[in-house]
Amino acid sequence: MNEAKSIYLLEGAQGFKVSEKLLELGDFYSKKGIDVEYYHDPFFEKSIQALFIKKPHDILILEATNLSLDPLENIQVISLDGCMDHQKILEQQKNLEYLKTRKEEYYQQCFQSLSNALKLHDEWEVETRRYMDWAGLDAKIDELIGTVLGNENIKKSGEHTHRLLGTLTPAGARDYVQSITQNLEKRLFIKGYPGTGKSSMMKKLAEVALERGFDVQTIWCGLDSKSVDMVILPELKWCIFDSTEPHEYFPERAGDEIFDMASLCHPTAVEEANIQAIVSNYRATMKEAVMNANLYAESERMARQLLDEATNGEKLDEMTAGLFLDSV
Repeated sequence: MNEAKSIYLLEGAQGFKVSEKLLELGDFYSKKGIDVEYYHDPFFEKSIQALFIKKPHDILILEATNLSLDPLENIQVISLDGCMDHQKILEQQKNLEYLKTRKEEYYQQCFQSLSNALKLHDEWEVETRRYMDWAGLDAKIDELIGTVLGNENIKKSGEHTHRLLGTLTPAGARDYVQSITQNLEKRLFIKGYPGTGKSSMMKKLAEVALERGFDVQTIWCGLDSKSVDMVILPELKWCIFDSTEPHEYFPERAGDEIFDMASLCHPTAVEEANIQAIVSNYRATMKEAVMNANLYAESERMARQLLDEATNGEKLDEMTAGLFLDSV
């Protein structure tokens, strides 16, 4: 949000028609040659919840769905309440209340499963940390920084931006690695155990790059807010990312390489057996989370369809017409 000059918050309508309007806006600006970032709805793959229309506009447009924002001077609220038929909503009130109750139930169950999965993941990390060659990793990190950045210093302040790699969806964990990296020339695929310093290494690389004036985009884990999954150096058209489960990829084009950290970790046969038991429990718990995400999504779909029936499309067009800017 700090990258946007203007932020528009669409309030008062929460059906699929709002997502369709955001897609229409994105298409409008893309056809003008402006870069647009789409922020997808985790529950509905073809729906989006926000747009970032990049330079020269730098406009962020958000749908207000369970959204909590700190007060900012550049936020402008666009009320869509006038496009809603409140009589129709009143007629469906009982159904909407029922669906709301079901959604809350599935939401709580889903996040309880995710919480349990994170605890299991922490146990997994404990098992691997004790067998990690940390001195060897430090040397590998220094070598990487030297190879990528050399002694170069850019005479400017590096710009630091942040994004998410992906999230949990009704179809399981999903990411946007291919989309994020499609214009990069060099990709490093980290292979290594959980808890062996992948995220910490990328944070250090980002810190050094920023100190030297490089722009850095840090891509965070959608399920662990403290963990980094990818670092991009746009000026070098280069990235490094955690290419392990649930976002496991392998080299497939020129410029792709494995960055091997697994060879620095040497768990015993006993510890390997312990790890496999933890991994099995972790995967089962994640399946529970996905199941509840599916149940939530189905209730949410029905609620949005009811709200769409109460949304006047022509009035929605009128209320959002000012977001289509002709000037570039």
